[in-house]
Amino acid sequence: MALSEHEVEIAVGRRAGDGQVRVSVFARELLALTVEGTSERAPTFLLTLEQARSLQRALDELIPIVKEAGLEQRPGAEASAWQGEERRK
Repeated sequence: MALSEHEVEIAVGRRAGDGQVRVSVFARELLALTVEGTSERAPTFLLTLEQARSLQRALDELIPIVKEAGLEQRPGAEASAWQGEERRK
């Protein structure tokens, strides 16, 4: 059972309702990773601490690549090109 006081939700996508990623402590030994998008939900994945650390290392490795390539979205960047009705703030 997830411990709700130890849960982090991250809104994802370009629009406010696109989706979310939720990470929570599960049974004090695992992390539960849930991905939801546009009313669709993938299965919840249970990660051991080592798997969670591997994910963290992967993000630490990939984020600088995005920054170096200039792919990081800056506030106001591409705002005029987006034709969606709703923008995340």
